[in-house]
Amino acid sequence: MSKTLSSRILSCLVVVLPLGIFSISIVTACSTTVVRDNTSNLSVSSSSSISRSMESNYQPNSVPYAVGIADNLTLTTASKRQMPLKIYYPESQGVFPVIIFSHGAGASKDSAEALGRFWASHGYISIHPTHADSLALRNDDAGLWEVVSTMLKDSNGWVERAKDISLIIDSLDNLAKQAPQLQGKMDRKRIGVGGHSYGAYTAQLIGGATIDIPGGAKHQSFASPQVKAILLLSPQGRGQQGLTDSSWNQMNKPMMVMTGSKDQGAQGKGTDWKREPFDFAPPGNKYLVFIKNADHFSFTGRQAGEGGLGLRDSRLRRGRFRDRLNNSSDTVNNREPIFDYVKIASLAFWDAYLKDENSARIYLESDNLAKYSKGNVTLSTK
Repeated sequence: MSKTLSSRILSCLVVVLPLGIFSISIVTACSTTVVRDNTSNLSVSSSSSISRSMESNYQPNSVPYAVGIADNLTLTTASKRQMPLKIYYPESQGVFPVIIFSHGAGASKDSAEALGRFWASHGYISIHPTHADSLALRNDDAGLWEVVSTMLKDSNGWVERAKDISLIIDSLDNLAKQAPQLQGKMDRKRIGVGGHSYGAYTAQLIGGATIDIPGGAKHQSFASPQVKAILLLSPQGRGQQGLTDSSWNQMNKPMMVMTGSKDQGAQGKGTDWKREPFDFAPPGNKYLVFIKNADHFSFTGRQAGEGGLGLRDSRLRRGRFRDRLNNSSDTVNNREPIFDYVKIASLAFWDAYLKDENSARIYLESDNLAKYSKGNVTLSTK
């Protein structure tokens, strides 16, 4: 751990309880109150207790809340399209931050079930829409390559996806009417947007990345002021879908980018390209999670056996194009740990910037995840 981080921990984690109580109340010691509100006189021995406490908070199989599911919800877009949605939520009283998750090309609201369940089990409302490019909405035999080849040049589709997310943000009351169990649960002041692949592109637009529309406007922005943080799983870099060298100049929101050593883009570009949103965004609350052996499909839980696929979504498994993106030579037994790292890092990020937990920020800037992964994860910050 760096000297700078150590000094931050020593200044943040103050012993306000007697040392004997502190030593037996580890979970209490890492609470937001202790970390955030008290700023002096912490001994070095107490710092290690907090570190152990943070490690226990970020475990891939912990389930603090039972999870409920509200399915078969719809919103009507400006183009009169019916957009299906699925929502995962904690079955508990309280008001919880909202995460909107945008799926990859051709996928659907059912494609990131593992992430939705995991985040909901830790106190989040996780909303998953089905965008217009979903194979689940098609009646033909199109596969993933057909969807991706259209995606690369369909600027109307890029814009429609961003509008989908904005519509959801503006329609939380509507969704609560459709699913009364959500009444009073959604915190409209704490909204995050995440996405995988094409969904990561969508999240970038909502987060403040600008694009050049082919034959149209330059530096077009679709940023939503209501969104506090964005999570990009296997995102895009420059030279695709209108992204340019200056696209991230105004990316001032907290952002986490995830990629891996075997993660490839639709046009064969590798991990250096995938990390460009992190590299080109201005400093300040930016994180890059690099996972050894993670490929393009490692981030939503399907490879680890945790994600649900709808009947039509099963076509995402077919074809040489998907096989090229899924180029990991590892056995299935190695895929579950990779997804565990995704769950841990994403939860710490949401806790830091949607729940404003300083203990989560400290975790992200520590070496705890690297140690947990036995060196398979590198977490960079700026």
